[in-house]
Amino acid sequence: MTRSLDEGRITDEGLEALRRRIGVEIPREPPWYSVATEDAIRNFAEGYGDVNPLWSDPDYARSTRWGGVIAPPMFMLSMGVSEVKEIPEELRRQGAGGGLPGVHAFYSGDDIDFYQVIRPGDCLSLRYALADVRVKESAFAGRSVHEIYEAVYRNQRGEVVGKCHHLIIRTERSAARERSKYQLEVQRYSEEELQEIYRWYDREEIRGAVPRFWEDVTVGDELVPVVKGPYTHTSGLRYLMGAGMPPPAARYWVHTHSVMHRYRKKHPGAYPLTPEGFPDSVARVHWDHDLARRAGLPAYYDFGAERIAWLAHAVTNWMGDDGFLRRLKARIIRFNYYGDTHWVRGKVVGKSVVNDECRVELALWAENQRGERTAEGEATVLLPSRVAGPVSLPAKVRPGELLVFQDVVPEYQKGG
Repeated sequence: MTRSLDEGRITDEGLEALRRRIGVEIPREPPWYSVATEDAIRNFAEGYGDVNPLWSDPDYARSTRWGGVIAPPMFMLSMGVSEVKEIPEELRRQGAGGGLPGVHAFYSGDDIDFYQVIRPGDCLSLRYALADVRVKESAFAGRSVHEIYEAVYRNQRGEVVGKCHHLIIRTERSAARERSKYQLEVQRYSEEELQEIYRWYDREEIRGAVPRFWEDVTVGDELVPVVKGPYTHTSGLRYLMGAGMPPPAARYWVHTHSVMHRYRKKHPGAYPLTPEGFPDSVARVHWDHDLARRAGLPAYYDFGAERIAWLAHAVTNWMGDDGFLRRLKARIIRFNYYGDTHWVRGKVVGKSVVNDECRVELALWAENQRGERTAEGEATVLLPSRVAGPVSLPAKVRPGELLVFQDVVPEYQKGG
């Protein structure tokens, strides 16, 4: 029997099955990129609209401290071959292999620690587990479930490249439709408004080869805004071409033809029927107004990981080639719909020296044309110092960073 799109419910039994997975390492599908290449890195950056030559121009990149192309920070999430290949049999017998089938999932936030850059030729392994499950009440859909997943990435040299906690919010589609919290019309722009957006694009500032020294930064400094939009189907399609389906979904919901058929036999809820009566990906909420409305929204919307990449873009533009994004914590708080335009902004809110690292703290936010903040975040950046010298990698691990995988960090990366 084909599962109805709206059939999924948040039940006590489903929550119990989900909680049995906490702390249990689970496999992910093969990543979008098993090996970093110059082409993959360039396509990823272009997918979210980042033209920094450090990611895309080998001749330019050879002149930097890195000696060649490196990947933008969020590229890490499109990599990672699972070290574990199967769900433990005991867990499978208990019926905890899935959890809350058919309940809508929104990619709602990341808390990412970066320790090392990714270069062409790098291969990453991945350890992945559910770290926590929390039940909340929301104005959008009533009872909701917050799932927090932990992912740890290591390269072929055994270095911990990064660690991420993903926040996934699960809601019942029927409850969201009934409440109809979000009501709006797709944005229309005058020619004058479009020209103003284009002028913002022309103002984008990539710090690049000019070092931004820690001593020159002052609390209160503002980042030059990065504009994104108006958002279109093409925007989302181009992001998927570069990044793939972001975790934890990975490639689960973008299969086609015989690959889709085989996957759908095991997971029918991932490919509900269209109004015309044939199956298509549940991920089409990102390009299909009708399916988005069935999830309680007025129009299709972007990918959460995509908008978080926008926040990272503003940071890497600001910090220059010699800086390093050490931590990015971001939360999606509103939707970015078809037609919306965003200005990604930030300012310096602190600076310090910790474990011999010259750190700058940034507050970040994305604001749409209606003046609404749809994403907020904070970043820690390591900058070169006129006194202490260049940034040293891998970065140190802060105490308490790892919740599940305590055994992955080499001694030389542990901080004080």
